[in-house]
Amino acid sequence: MIQTTTDDFDWTLPSKDYRDPALFERERREIFAKNWMLFSWSGRLREPGDYVTGALAGYPVFAMRDDEGRVRAFHNVCRHRGAQLLSEPSGHCGKLLVCPYHSWSYTRVGRLNKAVDFGSDTSFDPEAWGLYALDAEEWRGLVFVRIKRGGPGLVEWLGPIHGMAADYPLEHQHFFMSKDRDCAVDWKTYGENYLECYHCRTMHPGLCAAMDIDNYRIETYQREKFFHLHAPRRAGGLTRGLYFYRFPVLMLNLYDWGSSIATIEPLGPGRIRHMNWYFFTDVSPEKAEENRKSAEWSAQIVSEDLAIITGVQRNLNVGVYERGPLSPKHEGAVKAFQDMVREEFGARGPVRSFAAE
Repeated sequence: MIQTTTDDFDWTLPSKDYRDPALFERERREIFAKNWMLFSWSGRLREPGDYVTGALAGYPVFAMRDDEGRVRAFHNVCRHRGAQLLSEPSGHCGKLLVCPYHSWSYTRVGRLNKAVDFGSDTSFDPEAWGLYALDAEEWRGLVFVRIKRGGPGLVEWLGPIHGMAADYPLEHQHFFMSKDRDCAVDWKTYGENYLECYHCRTMHPGLCAAMDIDNYRIETYQREKFFHLHAPRRAGGLTRGLYFYRFPVLMLNLYDWGSSIATIEPLGPGRIRHMNWYFFTDVSPEKAEENRKSAEWSAQIVSEDLAIITGVQRNLNVGVYERGPLSPKHEGAVKAFQDMVREEFGARGPVRSFAAE
């Protein structure tokens, strides 16, 4: 047996990097605000004036289709006194978006329409006093928003995913159900778990029965910041599939007959909201039970993961465990994920705590 030393391994990030409030604020600014984030699907924004509200890494935002058919996104805040403009999860507004606090109004492109009864001697530049705009784009029926404006367009950000997924019929699939849950887990804890199958034999008997676990592999595209997960089906399994994780938190599981689209909203250090949407090509009543079973089977795998990594996070929080070695056989993608975190912070080199920087 060959004896190994600590220098022979790559290591996890230090445990405090999964719980530090100051580090989370850096992640909000330097990772989540700068990257495209999955926000909704186009079917919720069919007509001009349709809107969807939500949050991206703590920023309350909304997306709305304008009169020209383009999806626009804005911070959900009035320029007058900071009131929340829209409170429902989704809906339709008239030609003007009117603040419920003091009735300032805005057009569907975010331009200030009127500062009601402000005083006859005061006027505001409608463009300068418009809503705080965000970047928004659609990709094959999905709506993405970016907090920090500027940078690569969505297709460029998706990189090779755009071409690799081209013949999967996303535009012809229809929303069926969602499974959202708040969890006491850091977004990095979740991402690292997703990007290894070292745990699959122990944790996912149903998945292993459907998947050829011996031939499971993950290809890392470090420069493009995404992972291509290969999970060959066993004989008699489902049709071909395509599986991606795009850093920091986008998960695409694509099939000819449906898709499981997932993302994470980071709520704070050690807390996330996991959101999973299920789409099917056939959403007729006759297929409802079959679709429901398929979605619940997928959701069960997530539940199995969350059950174990909630305990992982609890131990990361208490400060006994500091860090651990990464398996060169099974956890190369975990190391690549952590390197992507480092790169977003402009860091290189060996493991160290970002919380201390």
